[in-house]
Amino acid sequence: MAVNVNACPNLSQSSRVDVEEIYLKCFEMAPARLGWRTHPEIPDYKKTSKALQSVEATTHVGLIHRPHQYARKLTAEGVTWVTNYESILREVYSDKIISPSKSTNQYEHLRSDLKRSNIWFQFESGVQEFEMPDLANALRCSATSTLTTWNGRITELKRAAQVLSDENLTKFANLVIKNIDGKISK
Repeated sequence: MAVNVNACPNLSQSSRVDVEEIYLKCFEMAPARLGWRTHPEIPDYKKTSKALQSVEATTHVGLIHRPHQYARKLTAEGVTWVTNYESILREVYSDKIISPSKSTNQYEHLRSDLKRSNIWFQFESGVQEFEMPDLANALRCSATSTLTTWNGRITELKRAAQVLSDENLTKFANLVIKNIDGKISK
């Protein structure tokens, strides 16, 4: 993962960088990909560690030197690689929000399932009121589910909208709230 290679020079000009500093810098550069599944705002050291191991093992052989188990530094080849790809790395990882991986991201799955539903087509065509069974089906619950269940589904929807930076998903979640208001028993 280029994030790991790029994190080394961004952290320090010193000869060695602690792996935990690399993990944190990588998380800063790509939080959506390197955060917890349930709390994406928290760095997942296992993901960052695995990414660093991957870089060391196969993809960028010879770019990172391992002076001891907790330290890394760029080799001369690593410095050259970062210099050669600096403009691309800066464009990809600077101030942009890096999207979560589509193949493994639960929020992407939720969005794609919802966007295949009939209720989403109704939403996109401007419908403001939905039938409860259709709405429940789209949110993977029952029309007779408790308010707690509905609120949980809406929270998942809002979190997906936030993580994926999807305004339409936020609008849909707000519309769901309006639709269930007063119709669901506690």
